[in-house]
Amino acid sequence: MTVHETEILADEKVPTIEIVREFDAAPEQVFRAHIDPELYRQWVGPRSLTTRILKWEGRTGGSWAFANDRGGEEIAAFFGSFHEVRDNERIVWTFTYEGQPDSVALETLTFERRDGGGTLLKVLSVMSDFATRDGMLSSGMDVGVKEGYDKLDELLGQRTGPAQQHLQDAAMFTALVESASPEDWSRPSPVSDWAAIDVVKHLIEWSRGFLAGGAGIEFETLDIDADPKAAWRHHVADIQAILDDPSDRVLSNPHTGDMPVDEAIAMFYTADIWMHSWDLAKALGLEHDLGQDRCAAALDAMRPMEQMLRDSGQYGPSVPVGEDASPQDKLMAFIGRDPAWSRVG
Repeated sequence: MTVHETEILADEKVPTIEIVREFDAAPEQVFRAHIDPELYRQWVGPRSLTTRILKWEGRTGGSWAFANDRGGEEIAAFFGSFHEVRDNERIVWTFTYEGQPDSVALETLTFERRDGGGTLLKVLSVMSDFATRDGMLSSGMDVGVKEGYDKLDELLGQRTGPAQQHLQDAAMFTALVESASPEDWSRPSPVSDWAAIDVVKHLIEWSRGFLAGGAGIEFETLDIDADPKAAWRHHVADIQAILDDPSDRVLSNPHTGDMPVDEAIAMFYTADIWMHSWDLAKALGLEHDLGQDRCAAALDAMRPMEQMLRDSGQYGPSVPVGEDASPQDKLMAFIGRDPAWSRVG
C-alpha cells in the first residue's frame, strides 16, 4: 500500500485550514468511511484515543455528535450538523468543540476520483476568526488528523474480496439510480417487458429472498415503487453490512449446496449488479462501460456453461454480433441483449 502524506495548509489572508490527502481506495469507499458512523468511529482522531458516536444522522439536514475517550475517560466531545450530503462526492457539515460552543467551523469535504481509481480528499474548514483558527492549529490537531487518516488507510485496506467487489459494483449501480428522474422509472429497458424500475426491483427482491431462504437472514420490506432511490440505498447498506461481517453464516441451496454467505453473494448476486448496470444505463439513455477485460473474462467463464444457462431461463437467445465486436457487446449479446438497443425519446 502506498504511504501518502497529509497536507495541512493555513491561509494568511482568511481564517481557513485546508487539508489534502490521497487514498488508494475509490471515492465510494472513502466517502462511506466518513458517513457510516461505525466506520467513522474506527479511524477518526489520534491513535491514543477512542471514539464514541453519540448521535449520527448522515443525511442532508441531519445532526451528529461524538466523544473522544482515553482509558475510559472522556477527553473531548464534538457536535454539528450535516448541511449537505452528496453521495460519493461532497459533505458539508458544521464542526464544534463542546468546550468552545461559540466557535463553529464550516467544513466542506470533496472526494475526487484519481487516475487509477484512487481518491483525492480535500477538506476546507472555515472559522470565524484568526484566533480560533490559530488556536486549532496549535492544539495538536495535526497529529490527530494525520494519525486518523493513517488509520483510515489501514481500515480501507482491510476490506478485500467479496466485500470490496460489492462496494465497487454497487457504487456504480447506485450512481445510475441516483441520476434517474421520476419520469425515468417507467421507461423501457433492454430486458423484454421490464421498465427501468424493474431492473432495481429484480436486484433487490431476488437477492433478499435468496438470502432469507438460504441463510435465514431477515430483511425489512422495502417499498420500491414509492421511492426507488431510498429503497436501493437501504438495500445496498444491508448487503454491504453482511459482507463486511459475514461471521460464519452459510447459505444452503439445493442447487449449489452449502457455501459461506459472502462467497454466495459474490458468485450469484454481485455479478448480477454489474451486468444489470448496463440495462439500467441504457434505460436511462446512457452509455455504460463495464470494463472490456472483465467482460471478456466473464464471457470465457460462461461459454462452457451455455446450455445450462439457457435451460435455466436466466438468459434469452443470443444475439448475433460481428467477430470484431467489443468484449462488452459480445457479452451482452451472449446473455440475450441487443448491444445496439437504445432508448427512444
